Amino acid sequence: MNKVTLLGRIGKDPETRTFENGSVTSFPMATSESYKDKEGNRKEKTEWHNISAWGKLGEIIAQYFKKGDPILIEGKITYREYEKDGNKRFITEIIANSFEFLPKSGGSEGKSDNTSSVDLSNIDNGEDDLPF
Repeated sequence: MNKVTLLGRIGKDPETRTFENGSVTSFPMATSESYKDKEGNRKEKTEWHNISAWGKLGEIIAQYFKKGDPILIEGKITYREYEKDGNKRFITEIIANSFEFLPKSGGSEGKSDNTSSVDLSNIDNGEDDLPF
């Protein structure tokens, strides 16, 4: 099974690109974790992830989210390679299947009652109706 769940913040305003057969919205996402080193000092480590959301899911993310907003993303991890200027390049990205709106204030002490989830993995991209 290929499933990833990330809780973090959007690193740059989502950008949508449109193609003949649909659209994709992409943005970087930062996830952080805290730990104590051997001396007992608190350290924070941040990882960056490339997120892609296709079709209506991406359109909704682009409409409601901007840089710095918290978000929970569920999806799958993919690996691609391409050639640029004669050099092979590799990219790891998360293809989003669903997301959750999270409160913009209050930190991460616990799950808030005002979170909401949108799962569009079973939606036909040809439909105009949103599932919520």
